[in-house]
Amino acid sequence: MPNIGHIHIITAGDKLPSTYTASFRDYPDITRTYVFTDNTIYYKHADPEIEKPRLAIRHAVSAAKDTSTSIGISFTNEVISAPVYSSIRDALTRIRREHPGARYTFDLSGGSKALSLALLAIAPWVNGEVRAAFDEKILTPVPLPGHSPTAFLANPNYQTILALLVKYGRNEGKSTIPAPVSRQYLYDQLWPLYVMARKRNVPPAATYKKGRKAADELTQGTFSGFMSALVDTGFAEEIRPGEARREKSYRITEKGEMAFRFGSDPATNTLVKTVLESL
Repeated sequence: MPNIGHIHIITAGDKLPSTYTASFRDYPDITRTYVFTDNTIYYKHADPEIEKPRLAIRHAVSAAKDTSTSIGISFTNEVISAPVYSSIRDALTRIRREHPGARYTFDLSGGSKALSLALLAIAPWVNGEVRAAFDEKILTPVPLPGHSPTAFLANPNYQTILALLVKYGRNEGKSTIPAPVSRQYLYDQLWPLYVMARKRNVPPAATYKKGRKAADELTQGTFSGFMSALVDTGFAEEIRPGEARREKSYRITEKGEMAFRFGSDPATNTLVKTVLESL
């Protein structure tokens, strides 16, 4: 998919106006800017020594917004609350869904360490380019390993399996660890949505009649190959049978959920679309 727009994400510090203006020297094609700001910046404090830097950052965000508005570039202030990592992950999931195919650049020269570390961790999942001022003076590109979940998930069957693991692995808030989903249940749920590799561009039907051709059916061997690939990439975890369990089960990993969030296409099928919208 070609790039559609250029999303620039920058962390809020007191030097934000000048840093943001300088961004256009390296990225003249920015079409939309998101500033990520700690919510504590908006908590007014009675102690002047604490309130002064917070006020400076609030003014800096306002000044950067004025600059962006004056040159016709959309500007959004994403105020991040604790827990920082999951809040940023959810914000970037939404942003990417709203701007599929966009190019992403990150400037982590300001803001808190928690903000910068969380954005640095998630940037590879959107193929983002990152710059940071490690010595607090010069912005330096941060080399990140190439990691494109989109390439792996080009086979829509992987997207469907991960959607099933997310949907049926939820613990309704009882635990942060996803519940395991049995192999047979995954197979049964994938069967009607299975897309053969050579027919990837053909949208799968929601259900099938008895007259479905045998050549189009999902075999146990093909399904085993899918699950092995997901386990090998670290997107799913295999749970071997124990005394109380007769068959293998699988649960999605944190890495697998990130891949699903940032590598899946809602046009794959209704299940994928529904699960993505619930994240």
